[in-house]
Amino acid sequence: MRLLCVLCALLFCPPSGAVTALGGVAPPYVLPQPPAQGFAIAVLQEASKRLGEPLQISIQPLVRTLTIGSTQARVLIVPPCRTPQREPLLQWVAPLVSEDFLLINRQGSTISQTKLDGLHVGVVRNSVGHELSKRLQGVVIEIADDEINNARKLAAGHIDVWLAAWNSARYAQRQAGLPLPMLQRGQVLLRCTTYLAASRDFPAASLAPWQRALEEIRSDGTMLQLAKRCDIITPTQLPPPALKH
Repeated sequence: MRLLCVLCALLFCPPSGAVTALGGVAPPYVLPQPPAQGFAIAVLQEASKRLGEPLQISIQPLVRTLTIGSTQARVLIVPPCRTPQREPLLQWVAPLVSEDFLLINRQGSTISQTKLDGLHVGVVRNSVGHELSKRLQGVVIEIADDEINNARKLAAGHIDVWLAAWNSARYAQRQAGLPLPMLQRGQVLLRCTTYLAASRDFPAASLAPWQRALEEIRSDGTMLQLAKRCDIITPTQLPPPALKH
């Protein structure tokens, strides 16, 4: 109990004047290992620098950041995707980039993604991909603790299809030591936008400067530069789908 109190004090009582931010682990947006890094962290740190606001970042599992953010903790949060289910949980401060959640095959696979009956679909527990997989009819859902496991399972043929965010899948593929060309994009099930969000009780007046800073970062090209540095590919950068005859 004492340890829990100490952890809460560290998280919610940052140094005087510092803003607390929660980074929900979601590579390549927020990486799990210290120090805090990833695309969303880089954007947040750039905004902090421009505002002259000291920032204390705590890296947590993404599900935990959503729980904390919806229970009256005064924190900024990156990088949740804005979905209808999450809409009432947080304040949505400013968009970062769009992301595709899609079905991914091995390159050259002849699996039909319109007839998924009996196929084994790999997802990460409690992820957006996990929620999307529950809508697929007749599939066998294979749950993993992280996307690197799914990359390895797809390569080994232990799952038929991988359901994940495209940038997360690409990052995991590299971390697993597997070639990116092995991944074949399939049906897009959801296109959503990642956000800088905040807990419900964060004062709107205090969020306004962060909104302005994010808009400036976007308009002056810094957002795009950071995305390129972190190898983030947005849907607008992808080639159009091939025409089917």
